Amino acid sequence: MFLNQTSHYVLRAMTGLVITDSSNPLSSRELAETTDVPSHYLSKIMRKLVEAGYVDSQKGHGGGFVLTKSPDEIRIIDVLIAGGFDMEDQPCVFGWDQCSDHKPCPLHPVWKRLKESFKDWAYNTTFEDVRRENKLLIDDKFTKQSDE
Repeated sequence: MFLNQTSHYVLRAMTGLVITDSSNPLSSRELAETTDVPSHYLSKIMRKLVEAGYVDSQKGHGGGFVLTKSPDEIRIIDVLIAGGFDMEDQPCVFGWDQCSDHKPCPLHPVWKRLKESFKDWAYNTTFEDVRRENKLLIDDKFTKQSDE
């Protein structure tokens, strides 16, 4: 849809931190394993999240990443933007240089509705919503992973 691989990875990384529900730092290795984000890519993403102020990085033995804000203060759009996503920089599905309400491609009217729905979701969904709505699923996944 609208999201590139970096956007997927930044959402996975934040979700990994949120669902661990711990005040203890989560190591890079643990976060990479939990979210299935390649470790070399994860370090770039986490740097962006630290710079944006959503995550703190603690070095040394027992170090790792922790949230700096409550999950209910972090919207999906905030994290996407921190990762480099630009809602307004979405190319025309037909590849037109200029596609607008005044010069629409054949898909423009329906694509515009999809984009508005996505925007509404991204601006109005927090990581607390992610944590709360997926608690049972997440608990089951982590239980299975820790048993392996």
